[in-house]
Amino acid sequence: MSDPLIAYDDLELYLLEWFRTALAERPEPECADVEVVRVEPPTDDLPEKLLVIRDDGATDTSFITAEASLGFTVLAGSKENPKVAKDLARIVHALLSQIPSGDPANPFAALLSRTSPVLVQESQPKARAYATATFAIAGRGI
Repeated sequence: MSDPLIAYDDLELYLLEWFRTALAERPEPECADVEVVRVEPPTDDLPEKLLVIRDDGATDTSFITAEASLGFTVLAGSKENPKVAKDLARIVHALLSQIPSGDPANPFAALLSRTSPVLVQESQPKARAYATATFAIAGRGI
C-alpha cells in the first residue's frame, strides 16, 4: 500500500481572510479600510491602504510539513509622508505571531522567522513597506 498523498492549503487565500478580519478588529486608524489582496493592482487603481500577500513557495521538511516563505507589502500614505505605511506594516508584522494556531482549518503551525518592515523606494506615489515571514505549515491528506 502506498502512502497517502499530502497537499498544502492555499496559504494566500487563508491569509487574505485572516488579515481582513484581524485588521478590521484593530482599534488603530491605520487598520481601517485596508484592502487585502494577493495581486497588486495597477498604480492608477491603488486604494488608500493596501496589503498584498505573496506566497514565495515552501520547502518540504517532512512527509507532512514544510517551511513556507511569504511576503507582505503595504502601500499607503506617500513617499513624502510614509507614516501610515510604516505604522500599518509594523502592525502587520506584529500580527504575524498570531497566525499559527491549533485550529484544524489553519495550515500555519508555527512562525519560524520574520523580517521587520523596510521602506522600498520606487517611482509610484505611495509609500511601500515590505516584510517577510517563514512559517512551519502542515499538509493535509488527499
